[in-house]
Order: sequence, then structure tokens, then C-alpha cells
Amino acid sequence: MTELTLFLLSLDAALLALGVYNLYWQAQIDLRGNYAGFQVVMAALFAFWFLATGTPSILMVVFFAAFITLTVMSGTSGLAKTAVVSVGMVRRVLPYQKMTAISLTPLALPNGRELVVAVFGRSPRGFIRLTFKTDLQSLMATLRPRVPESVPITIQQVQ
Repeated sequence: MTELTLFLLSLDAALLALGVYNLYWQAQIDLRGNYAGFQVVMAALFAFWFLATGTPSILMVVFFAAFITLTVMSGTSGLAKTAVVSVGMVRRVLPYQKMTAISLTPLALPNGRELVVAVFGRSPRGFIRLTFKTDLQSLMATLRPRVPESVPITIQQVQ
């Protein structure tokens, strides 16, 4: 086997393993956040690129298929029992024990629906922002039993 074949085999295996990992965490989500629609746009761009370039081997087809599938899957976010699942392919799971703070901002939409923008702090400069189509009380009822008491939850109002 050539070096390129070994590289593509290992890359395909890594992408498929990442897909299984992401699928596991998506199955754990019990309160879904808004889907990141930009992921579909990126997947379409990758698909057009794949169609335009063609492929010399089945390993490249597996690579492109896995990468495009992961791109679409990575738009899903939400709250699981033990962690926050954010948008992205890697570093997308943040356990509640590793959070530094949570900020919730409820928004009332003109059509009468409610949104809550949640910002989960993971370090002094790192954060994850998710939007939930629910009211503040429901989100608080879901979060409070899961988050350690040492993690402050602040509620901000839009003026």
C-alpha cells in the first residue's frame, strides 16, 4: 500500500469514529437547541466541490461522504443529562461540571413565541452560545438539577 492509501484509510476511520461519537451525543440530547443552518450551506459547498473534482478512488468517496455527513450532523445542539452539546464537529461536548457560568436571556418574539439565548462559560474566555425555542421557566427547570451549585446562573433582560 502507498502512503496516500494508508493516510486515506486512517482518515476515513477517524471520520467514521467521529461520526459514531457525534451520533451518540445527539441521541443523548433531551432539550434541543436551534439547528445551525449554516452547516447545510457548508455541506452543499463541499458536495459541489466533490462533484466538480471527481475522485480517483473509493477511499476518497468515503472521505467526502463522511465529511459531508459530519458537516450536516454538526448543526445539532442541545442539552443532555450530563453535558451541553454544541454546534461543531470537534470539542462540541461540555460537561456541566466544567462550566464556569451560565447566562440566560429570554426574548419575546412578535408572534407571541419565546426564545432563550443561553451562554455557557467554559473558561475565562471561552463560551458556547445556544438558542432554545422555549420559555425561561422550562429551561431553568431543566438546567437547575443538572448544573452544580457552584456554577452561577444569571438571567439577563433585553431592554
